[in-house]
Amino acid sequence: MVVKLDLRLPGKETRDERESGYKHLLLFTSIFLFAIATTLVFIIGGWQLYSLKTQRFDQQQEADSSRGKISMMDRELGRITGEMSKLESKLDYLLSDIPSIELLTVLAKILPEGITIESLSMTSARLSLSGIGKNEEEILRFANNLHLAPFANNISVPLIAAASRNGINMRTFKLECTLYPLEQIILRKDLDELKKLNAASEDEVL
Repeated sequence: MVVKLDLRLPGKETRDERESGYKHLLLFTSIFLFAIATTLVFIIGGWQLYSLKTQRFDQQQEADSSRGKISMMDRELGRITGEMSKLESKLDYLLSDIPSIELLTVLAKILPEGITIESLSMTSARLSLSGIGKNEEEILRFANNLHLAPFANNISVPLIAAASRNGINMRTFKLECTLYPLEQIILRKDLDELKKLNAASEDEVL
């Protein structure tokens, strides 16, 4: 015959079951909270990732638009630069004629009646001419008048030689004239003042 004795204290089993239930409840609560936190992390992370992708897409569109505008501006700048180059070429061509026009206009005014210019050549810095005159006095007077011209910087001493035209005794001459820069030729007022100063200095020396 076997006899079993229950040595457990009254109420202990109920307390153990209650404690076990609390532990299971805490475990389930922790798991539930962890699941919620994980879900929130995925939701927030996904939203942030979507926002970043949207921002990146918008920035990419802005960058593409900016590149398109820059490319358009580059083409327009190239066109304007080409137009400016054409205008500069035309302006240089027109300005290159200013000394020639100025020179011929002044020569027509200062040329004595007895002087004839037979040849004339000009660069940007020098004028060379040769001609014929009735006498040396007229040639020297022409050289002096040329020295006072607004484009003339320095005049060489005329090389005068005897010559004959149609049986008439004449004098041929050659002279060189250094020219002022184009900017000073255009600014006639400054040249006139410079001429006056040079003339005053020569008078003082004499």
